[in-house]
Amino acid sequence: MIPIVYFDERPKEKREDLYDREEELSSLINYIRNCKPLILILGLRRTGKTSLVKVAINEIKRPSIYIDCRVFEEKIAISIEDFIRHLGNSISSSLRRWKGLIEYMKSIRSASIFGFRIEFSWKGESRTSISEVFDAINSYGEDKGLCIPIIFDEVQELSKLKGINLLPIFAYAYDNLRNISVILTGSKIGLLYRFLKINDSSSPLYGRVKFEINLKNLSRRESIDYLIKGFNQLNIKAPIDVIEYAVDRLNGIIGWLTYFGVKAIIHGVKRETVDLTLIEGSKLAISELENFLKIRPIARKRYLIILRRIADNPASWSEIKRYLESIEGRVISKSNLTLLLRNLVNAGFISKNNENKYYIVDPILRYAFYSGLIKL
Repeated sequence: MIPIVYFDERPKEKREDLYDREEELSSLINYIRNCKPLILILGLRRTGKTSLVKVAINEIKRPSIYIDCRVFEEKIAISIEDFIRHLGNSISSSLRRWKGLIEYMKSIRSASIFGFRIEFSWKGESRTSISEVFDAINSYGEDKGLCIPIIFDEVQELSKLKGINLLPIFAYAYDNLRNISVILTGSKIGLLYRFLKINDSSSPLYGRVKFEINLKNLSRRESIDYLIKGFNQLNIKAPIDVIEYAVDRLNGIIGWLTYFGVKAIIHGVKRETVDLTLIEGSKLAISELENFLKIRPIARKRYLIILRRIADNPASWSEIKRYLESIEGRVISKSNLTLLLRNLVNAGFISKNNENKYYIVDPILRYAFYSGLIKL
């Protein structure tokens, strides 16, 4: 029997390995079984969105298409070729498991099938229609009496896609394809909403009902419980003072708590391992920030100055403005600063607390700034 293990950095695939998400999991399974046309799974980085989706798919035991958009995170722009190839590879993974689906794929124009691998054409007029792909998947679901989930994990990355507008395709599926559920996950929640344009009357998705599941960080009590149970699974005696120290530093983000657990298996459950988690985790957090800054080179330094200001203490809009102006030695327009802050909020790097002050959401990114690991 394979043991339950919380401290595995890979996405969970079994219900028993998923900590304290019973309500969210039940909702997602119910939405899929009732074939809700548009499902959004929202949560900050490392809150377990991918794990929730994978567990739900395994629970319902039916065909699904999983498209991991995180592969595009480092790209400044996504070409048609990049997207079409990735879509083909993603569907090919499902063909190996759900062999009957391949017969329906044969109806798609400009699709080439080699065994259980499908390739879509991306060139010119012969380019494969994404709507046709959705039609084929829907036909399979209709004949089998099943709702087929099509998952776009971290879908906001597709806002960089050039040459294909996916919103009319999602709207077409919503209105016409009764055996498809489109599931969109996103950690950059502001960017996701801006990409989908749900509140824009000119958007194809405007007015459509969306079924949302929001994943929150663990509370302090839940974080302590998670670490205690995780170490108990491995028969490791964990000092409570070290667990509390880890919880204080990692702020209820289950991905970072898991990362600490993995490090503790190797280095021991001690404060030094928490510190090591902060240092090594910073490399990943900095990399994610660099992906954001890479497509905003002109304002790069201003973003870093803002983040450095709120790394030690949360700050109000006016406090940030004064700080930025003192560094640059000139007046910063209100609209400019508002845009900078909005972009950071939309990307999930900062948020506002109850005092209406901005703070860095990720404790490890915050550590990277106040420890001097990030230079201006």
